Amino acid sequence: MGDDFFEVPMTSVRTTEGPVDLPIFYYDVSVRQLNFFVDYGAALSKLEGTGLVPCKVINGKAVACLAFFNYRDTSIGPYEEVAVIILAYPGTFKDPKFYLANMFKRDGHKWTVGAYVLELPVTIPAARVAGREIWGYPKYLTDIPFTLSDRRFEYAVLDGPGGQPVMTVECVPGPGINMTGTDLVTLTNHEDTILRTIVDVDAKFRMGMCKELRIDAGTTDHRFAQNVRDLGLDRLKPFSMQATESFRSRLNKGWPIAEQATPPPPYPVKVKVPAKKAKKAKKAPAAK
Repeated sequence: MGDDFFEVPMTSVRTTEGPVDLPIFYYDVSVRQLNFFVDYGAALSKLEGTGLVPCKVINGKAVACLAFFNYRDTSIGPYEEVAVIILAYPGTFKDPKFYLANMFKRDGHKWTVGAYVLELPVTIPAARVAGREIWGYPKYLTDIPFTLSDRRFEYAVLDGPGGQPVMTVECVPGPGINMTGTDLVTLTNHEDTILRTIVDVDAKFRMGMCKELRIDAGTTDHRFAQNVRDLGLDRLKPFSMQATESFRSRLNKGWPIAEQATPPPPYPVKVKVPAKKAKKAKKAPAAK
């Protein structure tokens, strides 16, 4: 995309903290994203009641991601963010199959799946309020200390501003290949609907593996740490890692696509077939 990337029509949306102009613009961002194959049953349990089901990919696994965003310059101010997401689709929709192919489609409008955001701590109130009230993202305010370079990165999510770590990550990236980034699609629950949001992306990523990785979610009962442990992200080896220092994006208004409802079970339901109706017995002659 050219220099006109941010030249798009704007609208204003009211929040409890004042108006927010949409799309929200992200001008200068670094991203690190770890992608995992996780247990399908564990992912399914995290989507209970959302109206979404996990995408079942290689060997019956689901896909979960742990992403770290260093937003140096945005239209709502600089901040940090960490996301735990699960690749999913609405349970009332036809199973789109070939899920991973979506992740290589440049245009998010062509995606048939999306990222359900399970956790999304942020470091400024403006991001928390806008995320929760406009899209239904599970944002909460905390501190996210980090160090970031080409050779390694370290992140920590605290249990609150000035609190204790509930998760720490240390990673040394391995070799990789350069590739063009794709748009992002998120699926959230907002006002009893499933909201589909397109995030237009302009970025070049380095796709590779982790040379060294340590994720520690401790034993705390904090929800963020519990979700990391339940999905096994602190024990599994990611199948890929994406990194960029030149991420730009537009976070657009979302659109309702379905009602929020409990997703169907992930296995065929045996339906009891009623027995054939018995032949009517001959009517007995009336007694004389």
